[in-house]
Amino acid sequence: MHSKTLAQVTIRPTDSPFWKGLMRMKDMFFRRVKFLIGNGMSTRFWEDTWLGETPLALQYPTLYNIVQRKEDYVGIVLQTIPLNIQFRHVR
Repeated sequence: MHSKTLAQVTIRPTDSPFWKGLMRMKDMFFRRVKFLIGNGMSTRFWEDTWLGETPLALQYPTLYNIVQRKEDYVGIVLQTIPLNIQFRHVR
């Protein structure tokens, strides 16, 4: 994992079957846990459960589908007013 968080790590074809199994369980794990956000720099804005009972991606799937930076962290999004969220134009 080196300098990446668990949320940032993805499955690679060369990974062991054990690691691939862990990575498949990762999404279920993140759906079931809540985070204390602190400064917000390790909590994903859309994909972690930090506001409400489910991730914002599940609460607002239409917005999640058009947001430009799905990987942003709470600390990045909330650092400015208006919020630092950019959506792509949908026709």
